[in-house]
Amino acid sequence: MEGYGSTMKYPMVSKGVAENEPAWKNDALTLQGLGLVNPKNVFKFYNELHSYLAAAGIDGVKVDVQCILETLGAGLGGRVELTRQYHQALDASVARNFHDNGCIACMSHNTDSLYCSKQTAVVRASDDFYPRDPVSHTIHIAAVAYNSVFLGEFMQPDWDMFHSLHPAAEYHASARAISGGPIYASDAPGKHNFELLKKLVLPDGSTLRARLPGRPTSDCLFSDPARDGVSLLKIWNMNKFTGVLGVYNCQGAAWNSTEKKNTFHETKTEALTGTVRGRDVHLIAEAAADPDWDGSCALYCHRTGELVTLPYNAALPVSLKVLEHDIFTVTPIKVLAPGFSFAPLGLINMFNAGGAIDGLKYEVKGGAGLSELDDGYRW
Repeated sequence: MEGYGSTMKYPMVSKGVAENEPAWKNDALTLQGLGLVNPKNVFKFYNELHSYLAAAGIDGVKVDVQCILETLGAGLGGRVELTRQYHQALDASVARNFHDNGCIACMSHNTDSLYCSKQTAVVRASDDFYPRDPVSHTIHIAAVAYNSVFLGEFMQPDWDMFHSLHPAAEYHASARAISGGPIYASDAPGKHNFELLKKLVLPDGSTLRARLPGRPTSDCLFSDPARDGVSLLKIWNMNKFTGVLGVYNCQGAAWNSTEKKNTFHETKTEALTGTVRGRDVHLIAEAAADPDWDGSCALYCHRTGELVTLPYNAALPVSLKVLEHDIFTVTPIKVLAPGFSFAPLGLINMFNAGGAIDGLKYEVKGGAGLSELDDGYRW
């Protein structure tokens, strides 16, 4: 590291961070320090590392522990200036070596990193996926959804990896399918649930990616679906011609401010009941093919295979126990003729079924409304 002008630095954590994360006081970085590359040489460091990786066939990087920069700014112009220089160098190196902007920002929720990152598009939205920690799974889904309200306005939230062969695999996988972000599994070799993966990935390796970052529905924004004992979490997203709505029971675990970690808390063992409506998908009107659409929607439940039609103000009850979920494809109904209506659903075996519809065209022949799919289903 001598060629990069590296020096030993010891993180200086703010009082607020130390109070919320007491473990920082005994962290190896705090006690033993780290070698910080001189900001003037950091592009050289990144470029030499990334060019080596690219030459070996690597097509992207995940850059972890970015928040550490806010603790190292003393003597270097302050934390914002240090972070700015590092991110400029990182962005330039990624642009040179990974031409699809292959970079995921991780542990980067400090505002310095978020606002100094001008090119990196994908940011982890939550804590890690912890396959061996049963406390973590419900709070993970709640955290990524609510964090995406903020992060989704200027970056692409990444809801993290998951295991396809795991007690909470479907719970996690369905959420990734409607997140609008990247989908990737961290399965051990030979330990895969291919039936589950087929609900996420098409035979050509592509995914049915929703168009926006997944976010809580408007009626969930000020509830606490992790610990209030009564609320289900609803997450909405959009496709070209449909919406998608996920419903999750996330009760039972949350951050414990005394123990400074996620812990279980007392919760009801019976199912909680909530409701879903077509208008829970906030922008569903944009998918309507009829300018005179009356708000009626078809809802297809992935879990049960049930298809229902709901007028604008009607609601469908949903009951779920902890760690249970439902995914609904939501499609505006077009009236073709008296007594005849149409609502495309997509590939119903996929979690985000409606993401398969790329084109939709309606024609009127002989006074009757007919539908015709142009380049319709992606396959």
